[in-house]
Amino acid sequence: MSPIPEVSLRRLVDEIDSYLTTLSGRGVAEVRTALARWKQGPFVERPARATNLPNELDQALVLLSADGHPSLAQAIAQASPFLHWITYDRYPLNEIGEAFAHGHSYCSIVGEGGPIEAKDCDLGLFIIKPHTLYRDHRHKAPELYAPLTGPHGWRFAKGRPLHWKAAHEPVWNASYQHHATLTGPNPFLCIFGWMRDVHEAASVIGCDDWALLETELPPPEALR
Repeated sequence: MSPIPEVSLRRLVDEIDSYLTTLSGRGVAEVRTALARWKQGPFVERPARATNLPNELDQALVLLSADGHPSLAQAIAQASPFLHWITYDRYPLNEIGEAFAHGHSYCSIVGEGGPIEAKDCDLGLFIIKPHTLYRDHRHKAPELYAPLTGPHGWRFAKGRPLHWKAAHEPVWNASYQHHATLTGPNPFLCIFGWMRDVHEAASVIGCDDWALLETELPPPEALR
């Protein structure tokens, strides 16, 4: 029997909520509170779109399953064909760069325009190809990243070195917090949550060291 879109998507939301209970840190409780408020909201079947989905999703799900989360990986795989995967196109291409512009995809699951309606809230999945720099940027919306794969490098101020993190280390970006991400040898798959101000566009923060950052590799201890 073929999967039913609503059943698959609501199961995925439940699996995401269950996964978030394993995490601690800023933003996790806020996202779970929003999920509790909205996850039983009306379901709207929307046209699925997978043309912008990087091929690396399957690889990321294999890693996630092997890392002790097979149920979440299975739920993502089952729901993915019913999701509207798109790229974020509100950055000027000359500022964000070709590599990121054509090397990422995201989908909303709970939010305005998503299959489960919510107001001023956006929760979904985000994936970036390996060895790709998501250049320094900021946005008004407070944001939680719950990375399902790793490692990946982060910085939160202009000119700073990258700090490498493993999978399952959540990252909280307060409103207008400067942040940049460099993916390692594995695709970066994460759960994201924007808790308010979701209609305010993100903006790139110009830096002169992007070419150097793009050549950086994770230290050996980050690969263990």
